[in-house]
Amino acid sequence: MQFHLNGFRPGNPLIAPASPLALAHTEAVPSQVDVLIVGCGPAGLTLAAQLAAFPDLHTCIVEQKEGPMELGQADGIACRTMEMFEAFEFADSILQEACWINDVTFWKPDPGQPGRIARHGRVQDTEDGLSEFPHVILNQARVHDHYLERMRNSPSRLEPHYARRVLDVKIDQGAADYPVTVTLERCDAAHAGQIETVQARYVVGCDGARSNVRRAIGRQLVGDSANQAWGVMDVLAVTDFPDVRYKVAIQSEQGNVLIIPREGGHLVRFYVEMDKLDADERVASRNITVDQLIATAQRVLHPYTLDVKSVPWWSVYEIGQRICAKYDDVADAVATPDSPLPRVFIAGDACHTHSPKAGQGMNFSMQDSFNLGWKLAAVLRKQCAPELLHTYSSERQVVAQQLIDFDREWAKMFSDPAKEG
Repeated sequence: MQFHLNGFRPGNPLIAPASPLALAHTEAVPSQVDVLIVGCGPAGLTLAAQLAAFPDLHTCIVEQKEGPMELGQADGIACRTMEMFEAFEFADSILQEACWINDVTFWKPDPGQPGRIARHGRVQDTEDGLSEFPHVILNQARVHDHYLERMRNSPSRLEPHYARRVLDVKIDQGAADYPVTVTLERCDAAHAGQIETVQARYVVGCDGARSNVRRAIGRQLVGDSANQAWGVMDVLAVTDFPDVRYKVAIQSEQGNVLIIPREGGHLVRFYVEMDKLDADERVASRNITVDQLIATAQRVLHPYTLDVKSVPWWSVYEIGQRICAKYDDVADAVATPDSPLPRVFIAGDACHTHSPKAGQGMNFSMQDSFNLGWKLAAVLRKQCAPELLHTYSSERQVVAQQLIDFDREWAKMFSDPAKEG
């Protein structure tokens, strides 16, 4: 197909010509950029993919890990996120690869046969008319792959700089051009301990719940914990449980399990309720093993069997709902005409955390960045006033608080003991 807007250029229309305005990728990080993104998770890559469309804006993205993600972590992709992927032109690829979630079934103790579970409900996963796209499941690493490909094929040819740890973030409001200075330490074996410095007009911390950027601007995650340990595992298993390829919520006398079918038709994800934690106790202190997760899942599924053949990825976590009061470096609780302009932002898990069972963590993180990205581009290209950037924190923090409140109720409901009938 020939496209008028690209001058009827032959070849793949999803691969843009490299722009002479773009910042060339080098082994070392650039010394000055318009936007420095810290973190190659869903939030960071969403923002990078947005900004990569503008080769006149110089963007750099750094990541502490030594390479891209390969396995595990989030997998739920909401309808609204699929709509966002359409803007990045890879929604169709996601739909072809993902597992579509159409129905949810509910199981609880069989009142006629104590100790056994029985299905007591089945509902449509997504209400009619909500979106043209379904709710789908695809592992986070593949979502990252799509973003990275989008960045590589952009006019900017943007690529991450891996193995960089943030040591310090300093803001000089008096500096006209590059008011933020970030000190990075290289953490790969070949360059361990080497220090690099980047000056930026704006910095966005997408570096997770233990965010160094968040700490540097004095923000804190505030909230509470449900003091409940959970495990999650992706398994290849043989089972006679009839709903294993549905999304399933099970409440039994032996505990609670959430089942999510994975893409490809073979793997299944189990969220398994484990130990109740003492106040201020961390889940790591329990030394929970994957064998314990499997044994608990087997007890919950009784009388059905679960023969686990392989566990390519698993983890344990504790439920907690925490959020930052603001998502930028401006001290004023509510921005006024006299407030300084924000220069450092946080997004994703750096500013809100909650349980994974509602399936909104990755989605919400990407939507944070989707909100911020166009605003940064518009301000840097002088299409909007810089005061627009105040709206990022005010818009995203309030909806995150709504998500936190919902997640608290959802997690409590799912962790409650099963009721018969």
